[in-house]
Amino acid sequence: MVLRGVVGREEVEILRERALMFLAAARDDLRAGRVAAFHAEQACQLALKYVLASRAGYYPHAHSLRRLFEVRAVKPELWSLYESHMFAFEVMEDAYLGAKYPPRRYSRDVAEHLVKVAEELVALCT
Repeated sequence: MVLRGVVGREEVEILRERALMFLAAARDDLRAGRVAAFHAEQACQLALKYVLASRAGYYPHAHSLRRLFEVRAVKPELWSLYESHMFAFEVMEDAYLGAKYPPRRYSRDVAEHLVKVAEELVALCT
């Protein structure tokens, strides 16, 4: 796994800000019927990278939520959240890939659940 070297305070803060921006975008997407699942995944990915950067000074150059959760610097309560919502995080990873490659749509119920899980994760991280 390639690591993103030592990061400064400004970059750490940018990760936090972007996680919150993507979470807001996911909420807006629910109202507009757009790509909420993708934005929920981005919020989670950036929130995890924020936690890793702020706690360990680095984060992996990875886009897999599971790989980010597996890094030892992640708080134990985040791993518990992963275990509780493993399927949701896997669907988010699919949404990340589906937004870039073969298009995929998610039902409103699934998108709402993914946004709720993302809200939980971002709240624990920021």
